[in-house]
Amino acid sequence: MRIRPNSLGFTLLLGALAALPPLAIDMGLPALAALGTSFNASPAATGLTLSLFMAGFAIAQLVFGPFSDRYGRRPIL
Repeated sequence: MRIRPNSLGFTLLLGALAALPPLAIDMGLPALAALGTSFNASPAATGLTLSLFMAGFAIAQLVFGPFSDRYGRRPIL
C-alpha cells in the first residue's frame, strides 16, 4: 500500500510521527516515580530512562540522516 503525498492519510502520518516523541516524553515524566517504586530503582536509574530516550533520538538522526540523503526521504519513511 502506498500513501500519496497530497492525501489526508499522508498528512495524518506526518502529524503522528511529529507528535509521538513529545507525547512519549510527556507520558513518561509523570510515571518516573511509579517506575522507581515498581522496579525498586533509584531516582538516578529512573532518570536514566529519559536520558537514554533522548540519546536514542539523537543517534537515530545521525544514522537515518545520511540514509535519507543517499536514498531519498520517501523510501526511508
